[in-house]
Formats: sequence, C-alpha cells, structure tokens
Amino acid sequence: QRIELQQGRERKAERWGPRTLDLDILLIDNRAIDSDDLQVPHPQMTRRAFVLLPLLEICPDALLPDGTALSSFLGQVTEQPISPLAELDRNALIE
Repeated sequence: QRIELQQGRERKAERWGPRTLDLDILLIDNRAIDSDDLQVPHPQMTRRAFVLLPLLEICPDALLPDGTALSSFLGQVTEQPISPLAELDRNALIE
C-alpha cells in the first residue's frame, strides 16, 4: 500500500471501483501469510483468469503453498474473457 500511495493512488470508500494503481502480491516463495494487512497467496487469484493465465504463462509449474498446482484452477475460469495487450514497443519504453 505504501508503494501505491507513493505513486499517487487515492484510496476511496468504494472497494471495487476504478483506481490509478493496484498492486497485489500473488505468491511469496512457498509461504502462506494471513494477517490484517496481507494475505498471501492472494485470496482471489485462483478465481481470476486475468491473473492465472499470465502467471502460468511465465511459470507453468506454479504451486500454492499447500502444493496445489495453479493450473488445476484453469477449468474454473475458462468462461472469463481476457484479451492480450498489444505487443509493447520496447523502444518506446526506453525513451
């Protein structure tokens, strides 16, 4: 949350509304954390195609701390439409 605030995020009463920046920690090694400030693994990650598909693209063998393969949740998110972003112009990022 500190990083979000440093980057200008404004926290509003509306929980699921639009935001300027939203950082979520999905996994940290093989650890499970459950505190008032942080839950890892992210509690909704296995229900969101826009999280699972890119994560499994870069780490196809990813596991939850209990050993469950993240790929086992793909069948639950197949109806959620997601679209890849346009290919980034890497030269534009350097400028």
